[in-house]
Amino acid sequence: MQQLLAAAAEVIAEVGVDNATTNAVAARANTSVGVLYKFFPNKQALVEALAERYVGSIDEVLLRQEQEGISSWPLPEAIDWVVRAIVLIHEQNPAFQHVYRAVRGSSQGGSVALLDQPKRVIDRLLAQRTPTAPAHLRELHATTAVEAAHALVVCAVSLPARERARLTEQTVLLLTRYLEPEYAPVSPTST
Repeated sequence: MQQLLAAAAEVIAEVGVDNATTNAVAARANTSVGVLYKFFPNKQALVEALAERYVGSIDEVLLRQEQEGISSWPLPEAIDWVVRAIVLIHEQNPAFQHVYRAVRGSSQGGSVALLDQPKRVIDRLLAQRTPTAPAHLRELHATTAVEAAHALVVCAVSLPARERARLTEQTVLLLTRYLEPEYAPVSPTST
């Protein structure tokens, strides 16, 4: 199964999801399409399995950083670290941007939940930063931040290096300004 996913990632990175075929994936994996169908009933299932793998990588990175205390960092530094980590995962997995777009644009029920786990982690981090923030607002902020970050990162990784860096910086700025009013510590005023 891992060999099939690796082959699917290679094929999708080269030709995109729409042009990838199960026959091309099976050929890249040096197996038959019949073997592929034993693990994945169709191309959509293969794409969703890749999406779960990629989002799982993001979850691992966020959870590890949560344990390292990222919620206590200055907000701009924490956001910068998270955005750059997501960019790096996308750069290391060239098929990710194609898979993300395909799954997010799918009418399949599970595709809407693609980013639920990262949203839960971000929601938890926001709660650690500002325990008094109402849960319903925190959930909305986490959803908005994660969806915006992923959409902008997907766009950024398709750009040449210089433009990618600029869009990454702008993504950090956007998210910082969005989250600062609620989640940046208030400086004590001098008397």
